[in-house]
Amino acid sequence: MSTKSALNATPMMPKFDVDAVMALHKANLDTMVAAQKIMFDLAQTVAKRQSELLKDAFSSTESMMKGFDGKKQPQAYMDDAKVVLEKAMAEAKETMDLGMKAQTEVVDLFVKRATANFDEAKTLAA
Repeated sequence: MSTKSALNATPMMPKFDVDAVMALHKANLDTMVAAQKIMFDLAQTVAKRQSELLKDAFSSTESMMKGFDGKKQPQAYMDDAKVVLEKAMAEAKETMDLGMKAQTEVVDLFVKRATANFDEAKTLAA
């Protein structure tokens, strides 16, 4: 008889904390919003910087064309080109550094959130 009563017993469902799950989900969404803001700010900064660089390039080209001197030695033009190339390389490095910084911030956000998710999941499972 004891087996029959055990079969007829209503199975107990584990407690499910809906508020805790919703809080976990909200924290994940907040992290995604923060990451998107970082990347948007990066895109905005890079676009603004590229606009400035383009204006600077046009003004440099214009001044070079106006100041063209047929008597100037080719080495002087090569020196000018070298300066422009070095500046372009420095600007590319600056842009890359901005991107790496933003990427690091986003990865840090996700790592912190993942760690918190594991801790919160342990609490939910307990």
